[in-house]
Amino acid sequence: MKRIPLIIGLAAVVIGAAAWIYQLIGGLAVTNMSNLFSWGFYIGCFVFLVGVAAGGMIISSSIYLFDVERLKPFGKIASLTAFACILAAGCMVIVDLGRFQNIGQMLIHPNFASPLVWDIVVITLYLILTFLSVYFQLLPGCKRSGKRFLNGWIARRTEDEVDAISARWSRIVALVALPVAVLIHTITALIFATQNGHPWWHTAMLPADFIAMAVASGGALVLIIALAVVGRAHWSEYANGLATIARIVAVALVVHFFFVAVELVLLAWTGGGESAALLEAITSTYGLLYLLEIVLTAGAMVLFFTKAGSRQSGLLIAGSIAVLAGTLVHRLMLLYPEFATSRFSLVTSMGVEWLYPLSTGRYLATGQAFASTYAYAPNAIEVGVALLPFGLLLVVLAFVANRYRMIGSEPASQASAPEQ
Repeated sequence: MKRIPLIIGLAAVVIGAAAWIYQLIGGLAVTNMSNLFSWGFYIGCFVFLVGVAAGGMIISSSIYLFDVERLKPFGKIASLTAFACILAAGCMVIVDLGRFQNIGQMLIHPNFASPLVWDIVVITLYLILTFLSVYFQLLPGCKRSGKRFLNGWIARRTEDEVDAISARWSRIVALVALPVAVLIHTITALIFATQNGHPWWHTAMLPADFIAMAVASGGALVLIIALAVVGRAHWSEYANGLATIARIVAVALVVHFFFVAVELVLLAWTGGGESAALLEAITSTYGLLYLLEIVLTAGAMVLFFTKAGSRQSGLLIAGSIAVLAGTLVHRLMLLYPEFATSRFSLVTSMGVEWLYPLSTGRYLATGQAFASTYAYAPNAIEVGVALLPFGLLLVVLAFVANRYRMIGSEPASQASAPEQ
């Protein structure tokens, strides 16, 4: 049973790699994106993964910096989820760039005026920090079990020395990683918020809302992995810690809904023009999708505030899945109201506003050369390619969780018994 997630992850990687090779040959033209809708499913998933990664590291770092005793058993899981998610997020950026020459162009001739370049820089730094966080937290267990991975030097140290090194450096990494975790999602939010021509994004509240959703989604994934690792046998031992994480997720969602309410009030108060068009898009055109986001996240928030919802494993899993699904829909809802309609318009001599048609770039595929609106949905190729990063995420989580004890102490190996 423990190998099933690993097998599923490997299968997803193989399917995703095959779909990506097909995309590399045909370019982004094989996707359903267009010149109007240039940020599609890949970018939505990228923002989702960065958020989960940031949330996982915020929780892990807070455990060590603020000495939250009841959450310390989940520190390794929180850091591992952050590492796996940021690795998948980096992979998602690569597949979104299209052909290899686009990837090489960004590395050889980076445009430092672009927030995307700085996002790549921060992602690389964050990948290193999350790896170090997992590495140092696993050292005591590796010493006791005799497991080796870039840690042969611990054989020359006593268990007490390794424990001290682990505690010291885990705290140091947490001190650096916490602001970087906040920074990485802030920069990701600024990629959207600095687009003056997109009123749905152009708000100072977006970075703060991104952080709130990051804590909620990161905590939700930590809950799912922790529940899988703990199992029924040790449920009572860790129930208080799991309930605390559930409450953290719920509070983060309260903050998110505060920002949502403020944004909607401002749109309604402004009225007319772009504000009226945005309100129509999120309440009418994409009303069902927006309603799904609200129902999933609000339902999980209310559930986690109840005693049963934060104390029963089945409800914790259901609520966590709802938070992750709602967060993914939330990330996609960033894109649809903005890209579905052209933002270029002309006002005629009679005072009528007319949307200026743009080249779709999809004439050969659709027969439509110019359009002022574009109905986008990810096609099978995009979904297939996205399996590569998500499969990689699952492989990393499953492999590490199967090889190392993520909660509790590792059993001592025969090799380490004489030292003890």
